[in-house]
Amino acid sequence: MGCRPGRCHLRRWAADTSDLHGLKHIAGSGNTFRRLIWLCLFLTALGFCIFECYLVIKGYISFNHVTQVDVYYTTEVEFPAITVCNINKYRESALTEEDIKNVGVHLGIVDEDYNLLLPDLYTDEFKDFINSVNWTTVEEDPDYNMTEFTIRTGHQQEDMIVSCLWKEEPCEETDLQHSLTHLGNCYSFNIQGENSNEVDWKHSYSAGSANGLQLILNAEIPEYTPSNDLDSGAMDAGLRIMFHYPTEPPYPKELGFSVSAGDHSFISMRHEKITSLPWPYTECETDGGDIITHFGHYSLQACRIECETLVVEAECGCRLPEMPGDADVCSPADVHECAHPTLVDFISGNLNSSDTCECFSPCLVENYPFTLSTSKLRPLFLEALYANTSTNFTSDYISENIAVVSIYYEALNFQTIDMLPEYTFATLLAVLGGNLGLFLGASFLTIAQLGEYFLDEMIGWCICTKSKESEEERNGGNKVEPSPTVKTTDAWGA
Repeated sequence: MGCRPGRCHLRRWAADTSDLHGLKHIAGSGNTFRRLIWLCLFLTALGFCIFECYLVIKGYISFNHVTQVDVYYTTEVEFPAITVCNINKYRESALTEEDIKNVGVHLGIVDEDYNLLLPDLYTDEFKDFINSVNWTTVEEDPDYNMTEFTIRTGHQQEDMIVSCLWKEEPCEETDLQHSLTHLGNCYSFNIQGENSNEVDWKHSYSAGSANGLQLILNAEIPEYTPSNDLDSGAMDAGLRIMFHYPTEPPYPKELGFSVSAGDHSFISMRHEKITSLPWPYTECETDGGDIITHFGHYSLQACRIECETLVVEAECGCRLPEMPGDADVCSPADVHECAHPTLVDFISGNLNSSDTCECFSPCLVENYPFTLSTSKLRPLFLEALYANTSTNFTSDYISENIAVVSIYYEALNFQTIDMLPEYTFATLLAVLGGNLGLFLGASFLTIAQLGEYFLDEMIGWCICTKSKESEEERNGGNKVEPSPTVKTTDAWGA
């Protein structure tokens, strides 16, 4: 009992069964020269096919992506939350003798000998106040409340926000909410809780300044108190503004922009939604994992606030007044000697905190890119406007302290930027199948044919080997040559 030669079987399979066009011509009945030409053409096409398939598979496992940009026009657009802060953190006139004794040295207001560090930056009234302090009984209060101090001495809403108009109508009392940030007291318009109803959020129904927010702000520059916890911000005067999604916390010191007094700032904005693909395409964050514990959902500023809180608590055993959580608020000495230096090192990247906390951009980001233009205010007009009010601003004071800000949408549309995979699994199969068909006239079923052929050959070889061994055993170990007339079965019994 023997097996047919594998070479003849392969040629017969290529000519009669295979769907590969090139193999049919190579194994056909043509002359040798013609079959050699077809062999060269087939090998060339096979090489191109393998190369193209390699590029496609490489692109698929590289997780490349493409970006799709669309603009949607609508009849209404959600208005963002607008957070306004004064660049100055503490008001000079709000400091009491108890405050000076507890925080004066630590905030860099007075030196170790209780003299003003920068006397030229203070008013004569404040200099007289410092000279009147009884320094013979200086003893820091261990229960001194830094949170109460920060809120009380910061700029107050009724003084800093002179006017608030939403769609040219006075804002309601609940439209502005207080929040503590690294700049102290801040006030947010349209900020919402995590469980708030989006229907109740502020919306713009037409573009232009008449359908937005107008704020008249008082920088109160004569109240500025230079302190060492403002870092380089102590050289600036004005107001800090940040646009953010209504349910996200404000982070104006790092992510906001500034407007100056004496100007009317016109800010036309757009709404932009950016959607990124999660790992393995990018390292964007979907839910924040265990990082976000004090906020309802993940955002970049929420993560940064959480990380700063974790780092300061780990290094100092307490937190700053503006940080969330239940840990004890740092004492004035701890703020000066540990918490604030640690925070500065962390923000500037000088503190290795990758083991403690690391922030990635969320997979869905809602941005509000804007264009800012300014015009000078007319101090005499505003002086006449507020002449009979409790403010009683003079034209000189208006030039140095008052800023008007108009915030509105430039168009009722929003832009979506979506990251899409360059190759999905279906795309991969389609491109691979296209290359097989283009270069070889094949399909994925042809690959199944090749698998079937090799399976038949392997089973046939096993059957032949076992048959020869049985024949040799019956013939006393003599070698038996296979008979060319014996037909073997394939893998399917044919």
